[in-house]
Order: sequence, then C-alpha cells, then structure tokens
Amino acid sequence: MTESQKAVQVDGAGAATRNRCGGTGRAADVPARSRRGDIARTLVRLAFFAVAVALGFILLEVPWNDGLPAMEAKYVMPNLAVLALGGAITFLIGQRTRASLAVFVGLCLLSGMANFFLIEFKGQPIVPADLFALSTAASVSSGYSLFLTPRLVACLAAFAAFCAALALWCPKRPVTGPDVMVNCLCAVLLATAGVMQFDRVSIKKECAVKVDVWDVRGSYATQGTALCFLSRAQELVPKPPAGYSAEAVTDILEPFGARPADTAADREDPASNSVAGPHDGPNVIAIMNETFSDLSSYPGLAGTVAEPSFFREVAADALAAGDVYVSAMGGGTCNSEFEFLTGASMGNMGGGVYPYVLYDLEGTENLASYFRSLGYGTHAIHPAEASNWRRDRIYEQLGFDEFDDITTMEGADTFRDLVTDRATYARALEKIDEGEAPQFVFDVTIQNHGGYDTGLVPEADAVHLESDAVNDAEVDEFLACIKRSEADLRWLIGELNARNEPTVVVFFGDHQPGFADWLFERTYGHSVDDAPLAEVQQRWRTPYLIWANESARQQYGSRLTSIANGDATSLNYLGSLLAEAAGLPETPRMRYMEALRDKVPAVNLNGFMTPDGTWHWFKEKAATDEHKQAKRILKQYRIIQYDQLFGRQ
Repeated sequence: MTESQKAVQVDGAGAATRNRCGGTGRAADVPARSRRGDIARTLVRLAFFAVAVALGFILLEVPWNDGLPAMEAKYVMPNLAVLALGGAITFLIGQRTRASLAVFVGLCLLSGMANFFLIEFKGQPIVPADLFALSTAASVSSGYSLFLTPRLVACLAAFAAFCAALALWCPKRPVTGPDVMVNCLCAVLLATAGVMQFDRVSIKKECAVKVDVWDVRGSYATQGTALCFLSRAQELVPKPPAGYSAEAVTDILEPFGARPADTAADREDPASNSVAGPHDGPNVIAIMNETFSDLSSYPGLAGTVAEPSFFREVAADALAAGDVYVSAMGGGTCNSEFEFLTGASMGNMGGGVYPYVLYDLEGTENLASYFRSLGYGTHAIHPAEASNWRRDRIYEQLGFDEFDDITTMEGADTFRDLVTDRATYARALEKIDEGEAPQFVFDVTIQNHGGYDTGLVPEADAVHLESDAVNDAEVDEFLACIKRSEADLRWLIGELNARNEPTVVVFFGDHQPGFADWLFERTYGHSVDDAPLAEVQQRWRTPYLIWANESARQQYGSRLTSIANGDATSLNYLGSLLAEAAGLPETPRMRYMEALRDKVPAVNLNGFMTPDGTWHWFKEKAATDEHKQAKRILKQYRIIQYDQLFGRQ
C-alpha cells in the first residue's frame, strides 16, 4: 500500500471515529437535536402552565368580579401564587399531561361560575363553610334556574380556546412507570408543604387580607377569591372575645338569677341554670315559615296584593307581633333556625358562617332543651331531606325527641311539588294529640321555597301584582305561595280555636326571597350598595306573631302577657319573647336577653338598633350616649354567646 493510500485510510478512520464520538458528522447531530427538542418541549409546557395559572385566576374572578381591573398588585401576586401551587399539584397528579392543565383551568372556571350564581341567589361568594353543606346545596338547587350572561359566555369561550391551543401546540408527554411514582411523590410533597405553610402563616397578617364578614363579596372583589377564601378558612374556629372568662360570664348573668358555675360539672350541664319540670303550660307550636315576607313594605307596594292580609288580622289579636330582623336573605335558612332556637346572633359571628354545619352544638342551651327541662315533649318537622344542613344530627344535639323529615310524609299534599304548610300543621297537631304532657313542636315549612319561575301554580291560586314599579312573573309566583300560606294559616287557627288544647303559636318568616336585591333597586330607585343601613335592613326583615288560642286564653289568661304590637325585634330575641308572652318560667339567660332587648331592640348580621329606632353599622363610631351604651352591652353579649356555644369546650 502506498503512503498516499495509507493516509487516506487513516484519515477515513479518523473521520469515522469523530462521527461516532459526536463530532461534526451527521450521526452525532441526532442526540444533540433530541436534547434541544426536549428542552424546547419542556419550555413550551412550562409556558402553557404559566398561561393556565394566569387564565385560571382570570376565570375565577371575571364571571362575577367587576372590580378585577382595579385589584392591587399586592393582592394579585399572592392569589397567583396560591393558584400556581394548586395548579402544580393538579399538573403533577395528572402526570404533567395536557389534560391536567385543562382540568385545572376548568376547575377555576367552575368555581368562578359557582361564585356568580351563589352571589345571584344569596348575595355572597363561596366561603369555606359552604363546602360542609354541598349536599344541602345540591338538594335545594333544583328550585333555581341557571342562566348565561355575555360575560359567562366569554369565559366559556376563553376556556375552549385554551383547550384548543393545548391540543394544537402543547407537546404530548409520554408517561412511564417511574414517572408516575416521581410525579405523585412530588405532588404529595407540594401539598404537604402547602398545608404546613397554611398552618404556620397568618394570611390576614402576612398578606394584609381583611375579609369583612359583613361584606364578604366586597372583600373577595378587592383582594381576590383564592386569598380571601383561605384567610376565611383560617378563621373558622372561633376565638374567645376580649374579656371572656367563666368569672366574667357569672358576673354578667348573676343579676338575672344565674347560679355561679364554679365547677366543670356545672359548666358542662346545660340545665344547671335552667328551670325544673314538669310544668303545667300550653302547647307551643313554633312555625318558621319558608320565605314568608311582606313585600308591601317596599315603596309603592302598600295596599296591593303583596300584603299578607289574613296574617295582619291574626297579628291584630296576637300577644305580640311586628317585624323580626333576620340574618339570612334568599337562603341560609339554618342560620334563622339557629338564631331562634339558641338566642345567639349571627351578628356576633359574621357572614359566611353556618353553625349547623361547622360546630358541635351538643349541650348548647336552646329552646328544645328548655322545653324538655319543663317536661314538654319536643318535636321537629321539616318535609325535606333530614341531612340538609345536618339537621338529623343538630336536632338530636339540641334535644329534640323526634324529627319528622320527608320520609315520614309520604303522600302529603303538595304545592309546586313541595309539601304544603297545611300538611306540616296537621302533623304538628298529631304530635300534640299523641302526647300526654304539653308539647313543643318546631315546624320548618318548605312550601314557599325558591325559585319562583316553576310555572306550577294552579290557575285558581294565581296572583298578579299590579304595580308601576314591579311587573314580574317571579314576584307573582312568590305571592301565590304567600296566598296559599295564608290559607293554610287560617286553617290552623280555626283548628286550634276549635280544640280544647291550650296552645300558643309563634310564627315568623325565615328570610326574604332571593329576588329582594332587584326588588329593592326597582322600588327604592337606587342600588343597595348606595343605601343607608336603615334601607339595607328592608331586605332582612320578615313578619312575626305570637298568638294564643281560645283555650289557652281561658286556662292561662292570667299568665299570658301582651307585648306591644308593631315593635321591631330580631330572631335572637324571639325565644325569650315567646317565654314571656306565654307566661312560661324563664331561665337567667332569657331574663338577660329581655334586659338586652331594652337597650338593643334588634341586632342581626348587618348591625344593631338603639332604643330611638336608629340602625347602626357594627363598625360605626359611637356618637351618642345611647350608641356608646349599646356597643358596650353588645361586647358583653358576645361574651355570653361565646360561653353558651363554646364555653363547655
């Protein structure tokens, strides 16, 4: 072989060697291009993840939040961080696939739409307590009609566009066995770190978040849903009010005959400061009538069919009657029950709290335990699912002997496919007939439940409101329900007067209908947001009465007490008012509530009334001696209420 041939051979071998070793040859370019491609695909996936987080934030807020463009950056960034953590966990659990990003954004959209509808129906966005009541929400939501707005349609279109972009431009990622384990492990570690941080950091302090419990919607709008929701979750467990102690409770209640609770056993016994039974007294039927309201109190509706005329006839001859201010509007029935039965006020607990689903009420002093201590039989009636608002557990904790739910009322008459008031009244009379001792029956009706666009009202029951301000089929259906409720109340009054069973009835509406927001705007001519508290409270009041039948007046006339009709009160006082009017022995706490009512005639979620009839926001600076005294007394009330609900714990 010549030298030139040897040189060619050596050079060829070297070139081959360089190609194998990744030099400039074509074979060496393949892994390099592959690595660059992997990096590019990873960057694209990360870009889509970032877009998913940003879009998730937008879809969570836009459906309902008009103030999003004005949200400060100091709130935007923490909200994005929270969503990024949630998105990362979802992304990892979903094995970093395109579908996992779509799921995350879809969940944000669903949450935003849920907030929109909840605000439409209840006036406030989702709070942590709502998650404990999902079964209740599902069971009652069929009564409402969902609808799309241009903004919701735009959000759905944005989600669809994102999904299309994922399918077209986001690279697929093959998943292997080891990848699944690593991704799941990383998701668990991220979730654990998030929970630990949630327990360690005060969102309220670190992020300057303040959820106004009396304007939850406004707080969410200015500070972001994710941040406010988590901040509210950190405050679910109530903290003792300033000045709380067992000694402070004794000092406040002792003037009203309370026995000092010096031992743990005393504090754990709900009857330790109660009354001794058995007691000879009238039967008591307490009717919390679903959405029973007097819409004629709105401007321009006086003298129309909106007025419950028969109710007014009965009220004129009642022991007590007037307006009762509640802490629920358009929903949240359980909070009206809670205030009536316990004498506690949601004004001391704030918005977004549902004690029925959050707290253990075992041993809490309430009307059921009170009547039981008098030797009464105690019964609850509600023709719906027993698990709604955890009534099956709560009624047992409160001391009811029996609870008749929908399963016990098969074949009952219905109106708009809901069990009628009259059917529940008939069941209440059965309870009285069956019992040997006096009976306490708590009847939570359902006939008038929303929504009011079912079209199921028979022609004979149809009502039309003739008003220049309001001409709406929804209002007409609601008024048809009130008309039927009045007819059923007339039947009950007649039945009780025909019986030789002394009976006292307390009747009240749990809240106004959900359309009270737009009804207010149409009749008052301005938004609720621009209204003074006295006008705001228009949507938070319902009628009430305490009435005794002829037999009760004949047998217990000297005991019965007539209380000035027309006076305003609030649901937390109605139990003590009932005991006073019916001539029943009163507990120290009831006597305390009567004294409180003299200084603060009404209090609810929004604020309180002073004896001169003026409403005040809770945060309003006191300008008069009456106002200052009311604020001081309300601080004591918070101590008494906390002890009643949580002191035994």
